[in-house]
Amino acid sequence: MSFSLVWSFIIILLSGIVLYIAPPGRVSNWTNWMLFGFSKAGWQAIHTIFSLTFVFLSVFHLIVFNWKVLWFYFVSRTSKGINKQKELLVSLALIVVVFSGTYFNIQPFKAVMDFGEWTTESWETKEDLAPIPHAELLTIKELSQKYVKKSADSILLIFRQKGLRADSTGQTIAKISELNNLTPAKLYSMITPVNITSNMETVHKPQFQGLGRKTLREIATERGIDVNVLIEVLRKSNIKANPDDKLKAVAESNGKTPLEIAEIIK
Repeated sequence: MSFSLVWSFIIILLSGIVLYIAPPGRVSNWTNWMLFGFSKAGWQAIHTIFSLTFVFLSVFHLIVFNWKVLWFYFVSRTSKGINKQKELLVSLALIVVVFSGTYFNIQPFKAVMDFGEWTTESWETKEDLAPIPHAELLTIKELSQKYVKKSADSILLIFRQKGLRADSTGQTIAKISELNNLTPAKLYSMITPVNITSNMETVHKPQFQGLGRKTLREIATERGIDVNVLIEVLRKSNIKANPDDKLKAVAESNGKTPLEIAEIIK
């Protein structure tokens, strides 16, 4: 049991580090990013399952093997009272400080998160950019209607001429990639010449990168405008938001994508 706890802890630690530095989903899914044979989704599954396993084993170990010691401890503490009030208060204060610092995004906790974001964003290159986040979920038809200056039938024909398996314009890029053991980015490059100027080129510009993690106040400050202007623009589009709300949270609470909110305030 103790060895299982140790191994679970090691795996949780390793997977946590990997996820801390892994590329964002829009990049990992588009390029089929892998590390030690596992995709980002695979590492997320490993981290989740072993975290639950660690909790289960800890509770099981505590109750089954140490319940007498645990019971005696509580009984003795209850009868004698807590005589280490200083240690208790210090521990509670530490937890409050860490929680508050993380919640309000202040230093040094902000630096930890900023470094993680910088690391994840560093994976992205110009060649890896998708027309929109998670474009691999689009069908050929959807891709042609908005993001590629080719008809759906033309795109399908290009894939087939290159010897790829593509059954219909209703198939997603992700499915075609899986069937042909190619990345969605590789498929996209086949139908989008490097020098093409698509109607979604502006999505790749820096102002759209990482906006989801920024608050409306931060976005307004970067653009040198009053945050109330952004709030009013969103309000006119029936979007409810507060200055300190993150753009991603605003999108989720209003049934929109972060890109749609970014387009509104652009």
